[in-house]
Amino acid sequence: MNLKKENVLIVDDNYDMLNLLQRHLKSFDYYTYKASSVNEALDVLKHNTIDLLITDLNIPDINGIELLKYAEEHYPLLPKLIITGLPSIENVVRAIKSGALDYLIKPFTAEELQKAIQNSSQKRKPIVENIHDKAENNYAGITGCSKKFKNLVEIIKRVENNKVSVLIEGESGTGKELIAKAIHFKGAFSNMPFISVNCSGIPENLIESELFGYVKGAFTGAGESRIGFFQAASGGTIFLDEIGTASLALQTRLLRVLQEKEITKVGSRTPEKLDVRIIAATNDDLFQMVQKGTFREDLYYRLNVINIKTEPLRERKEDIIHLLNNFIKKYSAELNKPGITINSKVTEILLRYSWPGNVRELENVIQNMIVMSDDTIELQHIPEHLKYHIPEQKGTLKSLKEYEKEQIIKVLAAVNNNKTKAAQILQIDRKTLNQKIM
Repeated sequence: MNLKKENVLIVDDNYDMLNLLQRHLKSFDYYTYKASSVNEALDVLKHNTIDLLITDLNIPDINGIELLKYAEEHYPLLPKLIITGLPSIENVVRAIKSGALDYLIKPFTAEELQKAIQNSSQKRKPIVENIHDKAENNYAGITGCSKKFKNLVEIIKRVENNKVSVLIEGESGTGKELIAKAIHFKGAFSNMPFISVNCSGIPENLIESELFGYVKGAFTGAGESRIGFFQAASGGTIFLDEIGTASLALQTRLLRVLQEKEITKVGSRTPEKLDVRIIAATNDDLFQMVQKGTFREDLYYRLNVINIKTEPLRERKEDIIHLLNNFIKKYSAELNKPGITINSKVTEILLRYSWPGNVRELENVIQNMIVMSDDTIELQHIPEHLKYHIPEQKGTLKSLKEYEKEQIIKVLAAVNNNKTKAAQILQIDRKTLNQKIM
């Protein structure tokens, strides 16, 4: 008997199988939710706290693998069990890779079902620990030993167990989403959904229906009501990346969410209560946007209850060696190149480089160099755009604009003034290159 009656979602297009599973689970003292399609299952997941997902792999509308992938992304702590009447090694491997902890082949007995559930429960603890480790290792994306890094970690620890709004500001590649995930998965609400939304990645005519949902008939093609990202994140965290791109109309609706703790679906006049933590992020200067009138002042202060600024890598160079070692360890293991070393001259060049793409760029460079090397990362393994790096001159202070211009001119000279090739080496487009040398 369970001390706590847990909720199990069972998904199968065969109603006889659904009823059989329900009877077995009831005898094990579980409460069940049934769904005969992936869309039904998604609605159940979004509206209820589910402790175990059992799904068939062969479902007509969308296959069970896609459901597993969705659940793994949005509910990573949820144990998942698959059942199938058409067993194949390939399908089972795909399911396990997509997040399933165990599998059953039809037909099966009540005892086999119970054993599979127990196996999933036993595996849940390591999975939970792994998720929390990942949240900590996400600091590896912004990891370090600098005072700035330690201050950042202290702020994260102070906010992870409450639902105050957080605004994360910083350049691209400095780990803003990793910080948001660390706050969520290390905190008291880690078993609830974490929904990430890139505000600039959704067309303006769709973003309100995506965020707030819509009712049937709200617009052409709205054949049924759907919840949006906010309700999908109910009880957990919604991460609004690139919040500075939000239109003034959307800003007004977001302000109401923060003020009233409720949303109204597109096409509806009925507000619905909402319990969700909002973490927003931007690489824009929102305060300056407020001064210009392009971002609402009241929304800015509602979002900015806790402010976290991610420092660019060029301002915490003492962290580069720490990051370098972590990424070498990570990718040498992933790429099956254990014991790989790095030439000290390569390290010197990496320390001199200004890293405009920040930690993300450093990680990509390390991964690239490990792929291209054998036992030791040598000078010839350095990507082209780093080879043309100009070392910093002692005793001279230059603006970033002057520094970039010198860098571009040196690369242009090396490629016989071929702007297309220079832009490729510098990883910028040709238009940006022209603007920077004007």
